[in-house]
Amino acid sequence: MLYLERKDKVILSRKSKLTLDRPISSTYLDIGTMAFMKWLSSTEDNKSADSPIVVKCILKDKYIIFYDGDLLKDVTVVFRDCIPWCKNCEADDCGHVGFAICLKQYYTRYGSTDV
Repeated sequence: MLYLERKDKVILSRKSKLTLDRPISSTYLDIGTMAFMKWLSSTEDNKSADSPIVVKCILKDKYIIFYDGDLLKDVTVVFRDCIPWCKNCEADDCGHVGFAICLKQYYTRYGSTDV
């Protein structure tokens, strides 16, 4: 197994070092992908109460707006030059972006999601 040594690791706090040394099982994008699978299965079974996410608006290649039941607010993911950006988290690698990427791929492949 290949191990890479981080040069900047020495300037981090003890807590950060412990966090970096631990293997990470999933990324935030993976969490968004899992949320999408849960959302998709709940829409196919007509069990929208099982999914904490409610898709409100999709404007192709521009933005996706959905309600995050865990945060209890609307989240907007904007696509600029095909690069997603979550306006809520101010990040491009959060779970909302993972969900939006999957939703955009689903929308592109199958057309309308009946939002």
